[in-house]
Amino acid sequence: MHLTPEQIDRLIESLHDFHGEYGALDALLVEEREKRLLGNYRGFLEHFLTERDDASEAARQLAEDYFEQGASFALLMASFNHLKEEVIRLVAANMPDPIEHYREIDRIFERAKRETARYYLINEVETPHHLPEAVVRDRILIKTYLEWVERIRQGIQQNLELFPLETADESPFARVLRYPESLLICLDLKLCDQIQEQHRLIFQQAGILYAMLSANRYEQAYLAYNELMKKVAQLLNLLTVLYLEGQTNRIGRFFSFLQASLYLPGRKFLCIVNLRKLDTINKLYGNEVGDRALAHVDRLLHAEFEQHQEWMFYTKGIAGDFYVMGYNAEPEALGGVLENVRKNLCCGKLEDLPVDIDILYHGIELTDFSELTTENIHLVVQYLTEEARKVSEHIGTRDEHVQAMVDWLKARYRKSLDLRAKLTEEFTDIFIQPLVSLDQRREILAFEILGRFRENDGFISAGLFIDDIISMGLTPEFDRLVLKATARQAAMLTHITPRLFINVSAASLASQDYLDLLIETLNGPLRDFEVVLELTEQVLLEHRGLVHELHRKYDLVFAVDDFGTGYSTLQTVVELALEGSVRYLKLDGSLTRNIGTSLASEHIMLITRQMAQRLGLETVVEFIETIEQAEKLESLEMDFGQGYLLGVPDPVPVWRGKINYLKSKHAGEQAGGFAL
Repeated sequence: MHLTPEQIDRLIESLHDFHGEYGALDALLVEEREKRLLGNYRGFLEHFLTERDDASEAARQLAEDYFEQGASFALLMASFNHLKEEVIRLVAANMPDPIEHYREIDRIFERAKRETARYYLINEVETPHHLPEAVVRDRILIKTYLEWVERIRQGIQQNLELFPLETADESPFARVLRYPESLLICLDLKLCDQIQEQHRLIFQQAGILYAMLSANRYEQAYLAYNELMKKVAQLLNLLTVLYLEGQTNRIGRFFSFLQASLYLPGRKFLCIVNLRKLDTINKLYGNEVGDRALAHVDRLLHAEFEQHQEWMFYTKGIAGDFYVMGYNAEPEALGGVLENVRKNLCCGKLEDLPVDIDILYHGIELTDFSELTTENIHLVVQYLTEEARKVSEHIGTRDEHVQAMVDWLKARYRKSLDLRAKLTEEFTDIFIQPLVSLDQRREILAFEILGRFRENDGFISAGLFIDDIISMGLTPEFDRLVLKATARQAAMLTHITPRLFINVSAASLASQDYLDLLIETLNGPLRDFEVVLELTEQVLLEHRGLVHELHRKYDLVFAVDDFGTGYSTLQTVVELALEGSVRYLKLDGSLTRNIGTSLASEHIMLITRQMAQRLGLETVVEFIETIEQAEKLESLEMDFGQGYLLGVPDPVPVWRGKINYLKSKHAGEQAGGFAL
């Protein structure tokens, strides 16, 4: 194809007018810059249409000029399209076979656009992008993402075989997101799920980019790359904010993560490390020597952390101590780390210190703690600090070690906590926890109501006061306050669930005051809910007549709590099931904990499920904390589950937010019950 000089002049003039109409002359291109671009287009029209071998160089020059001038990619592509339309109008329309010439012109211009887009993309890839703050650039989540982006760039610049093709779940980022330091910055803030979602969207966009590159569709590849970088920048900005917040509030974030991690599967350990005789060192040699000694310990702990980031995290404490956490690790591994620190400290005097230094440490396993408030965690640190000062290099894992700490905590609370003063509407509140279907859908059946006492800005775990409530005969009063708290939040609960499970003690069921309040509440604030009262096997047996009457008069239904603990109630359960009073069997948590190691527990589960099916009952399995437990129970065809794997106890407003998020995430489908 050949264009006359007059036709080329007309095309260049037309392109100049197009730049003006586009607004580029005012916003992007000064006269000298546009003159250069138009000159390159003139060369393209003179040579590219006829000399096919010159395509690559002409395209590269056009792309570089547009990029250097700051002209947008959209303007570059639009200019090509404009010229193509003008060439077709000038040339093809006047030919004997216009369709054939149209096809040839279209093919030439599309090839030119493709080559130019490729070079424009390469220029874009080679341009330095804004990086996260230097202070957080080496943090593992950001570092891992930057390395992945670099592999993307290498795939575009050098060889497409270098392009990373792993899925989002297979990526290094997905792995390091499970590291303690990563969970620390997002878990308590409920952002881990949001980060995972952004990560999946980024990898979807990367897949689109790879497809465009593989098909040599560089115009679309450029757009896909820019969209990818935009999504990456958003994620890196979020991670930067979280890391900076974590660094400036390190102790607070550590405690919050420790608290939140109790809802996760896997073993958890907390260890307090102290510098032996720090007070003496400060008195004899001055605080500067003491600070240098602590800096040595800090460096050694950091070196260990760098080697064991997948399970270890630590932070410097408040008073010359260090808090070390092991997550999803064995106690021997944590003990080995601390012994390495001791060994490197005790091999003779350090060069800049006039005295030998050593550490003391004491740790405890927190795996079986279902819940610890911020106040509880502060007390745990105090307990471990006291134990460490007894020169006890030990990490307690046995039941007696844990029980010793629990007894110490209870003793501290007895000194400071006046239960009768707490038994008021002001100090009593509720948490809720979901019951979730044990199938692929993970649908939420209901929420269980859990009573809590307010303490300062947080809540006191029920395990630290419930025994005293019972021993002091205050259970009916506590149950009444929990019922009132539920009624107060009924309006918000209607947006979360239509069904509530409420625990009732034997003493409360025998209290007329409680029964009167229960009936009043059922006919009032809770009238739109299906209320299921949870009774233990013993209470069910002792109050069989009352259970029957409440079902007959008020259509109340009941769940047998802790079923399978051995109390002889089978006949009563069968009779109440047949009349419709009992609808659910909640299996004791000890069966769940033993499901992977005890064949007897598995048989009990299986027999219970078979019996429940025959009676038209539904089973609820408690204390599900691991994926393996959930999968096993699903294979046994148990109906519903409850536990930290499926959903953690939280205040009602928190679960309102979770439900809204899950509904929007699943586009109107019923939300699945999983921990956020």
